[in-house]
Amino acid sequence: MTERTRAILCVALGAALLGFAPIGLRLSEVGPQATAFWRFVFALPVVLALAMQAGHAGHSAALRRAPILALAGFFFALDIAFWHASLTMTTVANATLLSNMTPILAALAGLFWFRERIATSFWLGAPVALAGAGLLTLARAQSGQGQEGYAGEIVALISAVWYAAYLILVARYRRDVPVWPLMAITTAASAATALAATILVGENLWPQTWVGWAILVGLGVVVHGGGQGFIAMGLGRLPIALSTVVLWVQPVAAAAASWILFGEAMGPLALVGAALVLGGVYIVQRARA
Repeated sequence: MTERTRAILCVALGAALLGFAPIGLRLSEVGPQATAFWRFVFALPVVLALAMQAGHAGHSAALRRAPILALAGFFFALDIAFWHASLTMTTVANATLLSNMTPILAALAGLFWFRERIATSFWLGAPVALAGAGLLTLARAQSGQGQEGYAGEIVALISAVWYAAYLILVARYRRDVPVWPLMAITTAASAATALAATILVGENLWPQTWVGWAILVGLGVVVHGGGQGFIAMGLGRLPIALSTVVLWVQPVAAAAASWILFGEAMGPLALVGAALVLGGVYIVQRARA
């Protein structure tokens, strides 16, 4: 197995684990922002223990990049804050698909900020994906969810902006910093940001039962520690374009799990919209691969 194949498998496995994040949020006994806070807090001990094994060179590299990695953690916390909010306003499938419009946003960042040349295929794929997003929103409105459905889709799209910023920074600095020291800094910054968001919106921090605590531990250790850890491993060895394609395992896993657990079957219009989103993003990524 080549290093490239191993990296692709790492990102795919991480994305599949992230697909369980919306399920954990739906089952959580605390609000969406408090859930995000505990997700980061319970991931920290595992991440820190692994980071301690990086050695002096790894720690030094992480400290040199600490400010920019903390910024990445701040961006990721904003992504989770908006995504969690969208999950309370629309279906798991819609929120997860739209929050993963990251590949198109990454392409735009390359065009306007990094002056990367983008092939004609981008201009073909982006409208296809956006048309799919529009169909998803229309299908949600027709299902009787009204304006709340529209708001949920908009909030999910905003989360994609922050996720793109996070992935771009991690992909850039993962080449210089070992994965677990990088994860330790980003996770700590994310936890602080999530705590501020929880206090700002006035959510209760404390679950009422041991099941509630177990769900939060699972989100921290398995979903965040495992999911984001595997993704960070792969990002350092793959082009950002290819990585974001593989990350689309996440909405597929989330939609399948929500269909089984919550009965959120996607109607014909929503299925067409989802297919257009996936197809459009695939076209965009072929343009940047």
